[in-house]
Amino acid sequence: MTDTMKISSIKELYSTDEFNFWAYKEYSLLPEEKFFIETFLDKSLKTLEAGTGGGRIVSSMHKIGFKDLYAFDYVSDFIEIAKNKNNFNNICFSVDNAISLNYKDGEFEQLLYLQQVISLIEDEAGRYNAFQEAYRILKKGGTAIFSLLNFDSRVTSPLYTLYLAYLRILRKFCNVNRSIQYLPQLKYAGEINLESLLDKPPYLYWYRLEEAYQIIQSANFKIVALGSDFQVSQGRMHTSLETLKQAPNQGMLYFVCTK
Repeated sequence: MTDTMKISSIKELYSTDEFNFWAYKEYSLLPEEKFFIETFLDKSLKTLEAGTGGGRIVSSMHKIGFKDLYAFDYVSDFIEIAKNKNNFNNICFSVDNAISLNYKDGEFEQLLYLQQVISLIEDEAGRYNAFQEAYRILKKGGTAIFSLLNFDSRVTSPLYTLYLAYLRILRKFCNVNRSIQYLPQLKYAGEINLESLLDKPPYLYWYRLEEAYQIIQSANFKIVALGSDFQVSQGRMHTSLETLKQAPNQGMLYFVCTK
């Protein structure tokens, strides 16, 4: 099991076994990733993947015909691994941070923020900056796809309901004023993280549906499709918040946006 005793941030987490877990994944696109990429993206357009890790998604995109591909991660060792695996140098990888990007205004026609990249950012201002930066680097008329951890889905699970009740009591007892939407990571490198029972950092931020919708809109994006893993499994996204609120909400949240 991963030693998490000294981990205090998401970035430090990737100096543990979690690094190898994400850096060397070789399987192809997950069904939900394939759905969004094939349904909403154009293979001929300049595309950026955020939080690429070892480059699994963007490399898979190249294999299915995407030509003009870029990707970044703020963990430099991930980028080194991704570059080393990119034998033909057909993807441009760089070290960058989602909250303050070095790309030019309107540089990309398509953005892919899957793997819940923004939920890994540890403060509210940083998460909002990440949405604003995504909007800045997206070309007018371009498409951005975001996935976020889904708090509303989590609270419907009986097991997680018990865990959340336990965390609330623990935080009250320890006089910790932390939103219940900040949750410890339950698994590291595919194994149960027992430190989560002690409410140890790092924390991931889990969004409520309406909260995420409002924040994305406040960053000036136009939301054209939204849903959860349930909608992806049905192959049909919603076009309005109101209709989605009446539908099953399970798994991750997804937003397809334009500028």
